[in-house]
Amino acid sequence: MLNLAFWGDNTVKLQLVIWLLKLRGGAMRFTIQNIFFFVVLLGANMQLKAALAPYIPSYDDRYEADLRQAKDDKDYFHEPVNELNYAQYHYVGAHAAEKYPRFFPEYALQEQTILGLLATGTRGLMISIYDWSVTWKTIINEGVSILCSHPAKESAVFRKNGKPLYQTLHYEMNRIFNFLKSHPKAVITIFFDDYADTTKMSRDIKEIIMKNDYDPILKPSDWPLAQQKGEWPTLGWMRSNNKRLVMFTQTYTEHTNVTWPVKNYFWENVYGTMNESLVCTEEKESDLEGSKKNRHLVSFGCYGSVAVSPDARDSKYCFDYDVAKDITLGCQKKNFARGKLFNVYWADHIINAATALTREKKKTVFDYVNELNVIKKK
Repeated sequence: MLNLAFWGDNTVKLQLVIWLLKLRGGAMRFTIQNIFFFVVLLGANMQLKAALAPYIPSYDDRYEADLRQAKDDKDYFHEPVNELNYAQYHYVGAHAAEKYPRFFPEYALQEQTILGLLATGTRGLMISIYDWSVTWKTIINEGVSILCSHPAKESAVFRKNGKPLYQTLHYEMNRIFNFLKSHPKAVITIFFDDYADTTKMSRDIKEIIMKNDYDPILKPSDWPLAQQKGEWPTLGWMRSNNKRLVMFTQTYTEHTNVTWPVKNYFWENVYGTMNESLVCTEEKESDLEGSKKNRHLVSFGCYGSVAVSPDARDSKYCFDYDVAKDITLGCQKKNFARGKLFNVYWADHIINAATALTREKKKTVFDYVNELNVIKKK
């Protein structure tokens, strides 16, 4: 079915319809059949527009302001060509993507909302998720990030003294879905640091799909070859089939109807350190668990130092083009991940680091992944 939304303004659309009618009749004939064809075209176009409309629930009262801020951000990422395979796709990932100042003013690890990160060109999101808690004391003491919603209570964004404190899975996933609706080439990967009950998380995802009337998730059932042989689709296939959101679980080790276990598919380095004798070694859990035969993806984390304080992590150093290239190529030479370069490069304070390095006329990890995503002609 033709999508008129991609054909510009209404004048261009009208001219296109007239041309199509001429093709059908050999001349411009306003027959019953042609009028019906015209109505079908417009109806399909209206349905597509409705399906792609953003879902902005009333409780997300900061959405429009956050969207305006995101539109002012510089987009550093070049969307790769359709021919590139997901297993060869390189992108920047935001560690602790949910920890931004509105909800975590004292120890934010990113400067803006997830909308801002995506607008800047980030295509990986690492998000911690917990079960709903019935007491404020438990929530505060555990330092909880994203929460599954209370059954039948999607709209609850935890508040204390009238101010938003913690966000729900619905809150952030609605925003991610809206970004995908408006960016048809974007392919996003989520790592859930999942401390929540898997059935509750799956329940929430099902509700989010229903409320958005939109499902961009690549499910294990959509692409069995990943489980069977470790083979992944091309970005073009993912775009044409609208399977552009791939969600992995770091704790749960089985597949669900919407998620894939990280350890079955990703090699992971020891992150939280810049010690070259450690950073190129495989993360212990990744080394011991999972099915290595199907691992063709690589997760590389660079958080600076092992210091607990976020301020001690040198995100600007991690995000420098030369540093990232030297470290990752060095790890490749040491045969980390069987000699395969990273797919996702995780970092903190992405927007600040990219802005500061660009101001100093230095290249960033965004430049590095853009180079890696270019398919070299043989």
